[in-house]
Amino acid sequence: MAQYLNSNKEYYWGDWYFKSHVMPADFDYKAHKKELSPYYEKQGFKVSMMFADYFSRLNGITSDRYLSMDVYYFYVIPSLNRYDFKNAYLDKNIYSELFPMVKQPKTIVKNIHGIFYRDGNEITLDQAVEAVNASAGELMIKPTVETCNGEGVEQIRDFGIAAVRDLFERYGINFIVQEKVKQHPVLQQVNPTSLNSMRLYTYRHLDGTYEFLYPFAHMRFGGKGAIKDNVSQGGGTCLILNDGTVDDRVFRFKHMEVSSLKRETGVEGLVVPNYQGVVETLLNMHRRLPYFDFVGWDVTVLPDGEPLFIEFNLVPSVEGPQMMAGPMFGDCLEEVIERARRVECSRVQSNKKVFPKDSLFYLHMQ
Repeated sequence: MAQYLNSNKEYYWGDWYFKSHVMPADFDYKAHKKELSPYYEKQGFKVSMMFADYFSRLNGITSDRYLSMDVYYFYVIPSLNRYDFKNAYLDKNIYSELFPMVKQPKTIVKNIHGIFYRDGNEITLDQAVEAVNASAGELMIKPTVETCNGEGVEQIRDFGIAAVRDLFERYGINFIVQEKVKQHPVLQQVNPTSLNSMRLYTYRHLDGTYEFLYPFAHMRFGGKGAIKDNVSQGGGTCLILNDGTVDDRVFRFKHMEVSSLKRETGVEGLVVPNYQGVVETLLNMHRRLPYFDFVGWDVTVLPDGEPLFIEFNLVPSVEGPQMMAGPMFGDCLEEVIERARRVECSRVQSNKKVFPKDSLFYLHMQ
């Protein structure tokens, strides 16, 4: 029997995660589930061709190099990024210190580990409440630690001493209050109520050079009336071509059909303003993250054309990019997989391997 680097536990977790988060219920995953990818078998990994079957049906790109969820989360990420450092770096409250040279949403107050700050100085709860009440602009509040997919992001609608105090009490600790971003009108036209951001990826090679991973960049927009550009909650996502043109195809998780941006929004021929400037900005920002060789960046463009940094992700999902543009990492995949093969993964380095008792993982293992 062949010996694989990824265990049966990990293999079945990858299947369960994919079926739970990405795959539509009516997709016949069993058709190619027992077939294994020749490419990954040569690399020592057990990867079902179920992934290639699903992704290729959406994007028309046939390949046996599509990453499975377990190989990506348990092997690739720990080989590229110091997983034990990620939570400290991903605290949104330290973004202004990490990247002081890049435009970011204007901050009113921060709460870091229960302590309030304004303009870098510690302030009291009363002063924080007053600062929020005194602000003339529209404000957003969001948690700053261990969040994803826009979880906990709200627009502040009730002001006054009591209302703001109640809001702070509900959020507890580790949150930030910022002015609502006014994005470029070209991007806003896709959906006027949401911040329509872009997700771009950069990779640092073993030789120290940096690469923008084209063609995996994509624009995300929210559903009608939404304030979040959340693809998993009614929004959509479109590829961004290398010249900044936004592709008309709209992709969504849990859906096999590919929609049209023009048909849904009336927008066509959209070109991201100053797209090359956005790319160069992110490549320069990556140089300030020496512990992390693979980064997913969320960014938008201001009305004056300047890039606005929103947040970065050190465990960015690859399900969406593979759904739209083919096997993740493209020409860099050989180097990435070689790195993944050489690194011994441990519970400290990688995701916690926790399997819900009602998941398909347990059904497979019985």
